[in-house]
This record gives sequence, C-alpha cells and structure tokens, in this order.
Amino acid sequence: MGSRAKILAKIKANKPDSLELPHIDPSIFDEGLNLVQEFTKKVEVVGGNVREIKSNIDAISQVKTLFPDVKVNFSTLENTKDFNTLDLSSIKSPQDLEDLDILILESDLAVAENGAVWVADSQLPFRVLPFITKHLVLVVSKKHIVPYMHQAYLKLNNAPTDFGVFISGPSKTADIEQSLVIGAHGALSLTVFLKF
Repeated sequence: MGSRAKILAKIKANKPDSLELPHIDPSIFDEGLNLVQEFTKKVEVVGGNVREIKSNIDAISQVKTLFPDVKVNFSTLENTKDFNTLDLSSIKSPQDLEDLDILILESDLAVAENGAVWVADSQLPFRVLPFITKHLVLVVSKKHIVPYMHQAYLKLNNAPTDFGVFISGPSKTADIEQSLVIGAHGALSLTVFLKF
C-alpha cells in the first residue's frame, strides 16, 4: 500500500459521525419586509440595476434601449428568438462565446436579503454563459422573491438540478491595490427585470 492509500485509509477511519442539519424555522426571521424594495436596494448596493417589465417583449425593448450598440445577443426567454444573433447549436466550445454582448435568462428564484438571483443549469444551454457575457440580464417575477436564503434553500431542496449559482451584481474584485474593478471575472453589468 502506497503512502497516498495509507493517508486516505486513515482519514476514512477517523471520519466523524454524520450530523443532521439543524431545523431552522424561517418564520422567526420574518420582519415583514417589502420584498421588492429590499431586493431592489440590495441589487443596487452591489452594482446592479433593477427595472420593471410587464412581458418578455417589454424586456427585449428595454434591453435594446439600454444597450443600443451591441451585436452578439442571446435570450432564453419565450417568444424572443428574433432578438438572438447567436446560434448556440453552432457553438463547439465555450471559447466560441467570447464575443457575447448580451445574455438574457429567466429565473424562478430571487432573494431579498442579498439581491441574489438563482440560475440553474436547466436555464443554461452552456454553463459558461452568465460568466462570459459582457452584460447579463436576469428576468424574475416579483412573486418569486423570497425574504432570506433559508427560504431559497428550502425551495431548492425540492428542485432537481446538477448545477446552479446565485448571482448578485456584476463581477467585481477589490483585492488588487484596493481598487474596485468591475467585470474582472465575468459580466460588466447586471440588470434584473422584475415582472409585475
């Protein structure tokens, strides 16, 4: 038996007993928040924008106004195929998406406490899309906003998914010379459209 196998065997032998997750009653955190206002405030604090829409067509119209000079667009929203200038079936590798200007995705979960929007693999033709696009637009109905992460995880426990990510604001970092850099590791901007 090699040293690697010995180390792994010792780790396995000394593994602590599994503990059940604690039961947390989310109602004890209820502060009677206005979920739309709280969500909007948190998205704006982290550098994103929130706008109201009534339909998917309204979303496309606002995107064209916000970003008039973009050329490479893709939307997963229903009835918005005319907006797409990119054919994902022709993409052979994620690197082929490096020129993506606008990506529009729909979500069914947002969290008021931190302005995060859940994006699951079922909504992503390619997992790299929300991270490689220059401008990310997320569409979520106001009825899908939950107050806290506790409620979000309860909802996700019942949703089959292999991959998912909470996105809050555009990509940013401030660890280099304490200077804030937007778009360092992903989208330069995040716009969230709330459907009313």
